[in-house]
Amino acid sequence: MRIEILLFLYGAVCVSMIGFNLMHALILRGSEPRMARRTRRMRDIICLQMDRLAQGDALEDSGANRLRKRLQNVNNLVAFDQALCSLDAAHAPRRDAYMTHLQPVLLQLARFYGTRESIQTAYFSFFLSRHMLRRHMSVQPLQEVLLGYMAKENLYCRVNALQALCAFGHPGNVAAAVEIQDRGEVFFHEKILTESLLSFAGDHRALISLLWARFPSFTPHTRLAIVNYIRFHSGDYPERMFALMQDPAEDKEVRLAAIRYFGRYRYPPALPALLAMAGKTDPGRWEYVTVSVTVLAGYRGEQVTAALKQALHSANWHVRYAAAAGLEAQQMSYESLADLMMSGDRYAREMMMYRLETRRLRQERG
Repeated sequence: MRIEILLFLYGAVCVSMIGFNLMHALILRGSEPRMARRTRRMRDIICLQMDRLAQGDALEDSGANRLRKRLQNVNNLVAFDQALCSLDAAHAPRRDAYMTHLQPVLLQLARFYGTRESIQTAYFSFFLSRHMLRRHMSVQPLQEVLLGYMAKENLYCRVNALQALCAFGHPGNVAAAVEIQDRGEVFFHEKILTESLLSFAGDHRALISLLWARFPSFTPHTRLAIVNYIRFHSGDYPERMFALMQDPAEDKEVRLAAIRYFGRYRYPPALPALLAMAGKTDPGRWEYVTVSVTVLAGYRGEQVTAALKQALHSANWHVRYAAAAGLEAQQMSYESLADLMMSGDRYAREMMMYRLETRRLRQERG
């Protein structure tokens, strides 16, 4: 009897799940035409106001107020977003002028969405990052509201707010936003932070200078993101990166990122330190050895070649692979590597043969 009851309950749960999925599908199917109608209405409103501006007329206050009230509904905001995206390149100048005139409305909406649930706040930040891409459109009070968004304990809200601030291109506000996220309890992955900083629309040198001035106060994951950001954008920090990579008190990942900096920007004074790191045999420091060997691929000289050949005999696979790639980057021939090919180290020989054969096949295939 108990088995029959369990089977009955199991069947009831299955039927309920099927019913729920059907209802959800019907709701979604019905919402698409409604959103399409809303988007068309929003596009008509936008085109009408853009035509007024093109004729030299100002936006109607009553129309701006109605639009603000409409956009306080997140579904209408989505439709407004889609309507703006549907405008082709020919509308770009008029669209930018229209968005400039909407700054007071957007500021009011920013304050309104700051009081809503985090997912709506996050979407409004995303909306700003998409459509406020001109630095001349930046409004300081609006950016101050976005800095308030950065304090919310919601990852999507903070990411979108940071990306919107980066789109505005004000280095001081972006540096302040980075500082706020660093103090937050929600983990902000360093890769997300680096990518956001790389999208910055302003003066990268000014932003890097501000971030570096606050560098010691940041947590390791934020320092790592900043070092990676600098690596992609500025070759003006070799001395500081050199000091950072040699600092034993610094976080390991930050030191490794500082070493990678010299793979992008050649700095001869760092070469002895890179050679010394590449020659380490301590198994616990294999990451330093691997990154140093990888960086040495961009340098030339007998010392570099000797260090790469020595690293090819490492017991660690990652070190051997990096050394083989480095020797391949030196464009060395089979004859130049005869000592490796004839050595008794089978693993070193096989790794080097693999890299050379791969290079040969790439050349044959064009």
